[in-house]
Amino acid sequence: MLARPYIANVLSPDPPKPVVRYGEFPFRLEYEVDGERFVVEDTIICEFDGVGWNEGIGKYREWKSHLASDQKERAILITVDARVKIYCFVGSAEYYMNDEKYPEQRPLTPRVYDVKLNSWDMNIYFHSQEEIFDYYGIKLVCWEFSEPIVNSFK
Repeated sequence: MLARPYIANVLSPDPPKPVVRYGEFPFRLEYEVDGERFVVEDTIICEFDGVGWNEGIGKYREWKSHLASDQKERAILITVDARVKIYCFVGSAEYYMNDEKYPEQRPLTPRVYDVKLNSWDMNIYFHSQEEIFDYYGIKLVCWEFSEPIVNSFK
């Protein structure tokens, strides 16, 4: 009996494709680490990456993104030490390309998270701005993000 829903999902039609499939979105982020100020000006590059499939939701549009300054990264590396890497997330491809399943808060605000190193716990933990200052001495000073595009799907 389980095979029928699986086959129906796999054989279902693809979701409509985006009319706009590529975008570049400049941003600016200013922050302090232990009182030292840093400014990052970069661009997040977003591209349609085809159709994916998941047993829970069926077929969906896939997007990929990376920073213009580093094609491996999707977030700004703020600092790293022997225990942790601290990143700042500056928005998803789905947000910028106007294809969100779960919309971001508007206007977009940066979200800081840590990745513990040399630990069994490889989870990512997002923190409030107060927590990131208390834990790591990092303060987000100001930010400017591009607005998402108007996109349609056919």
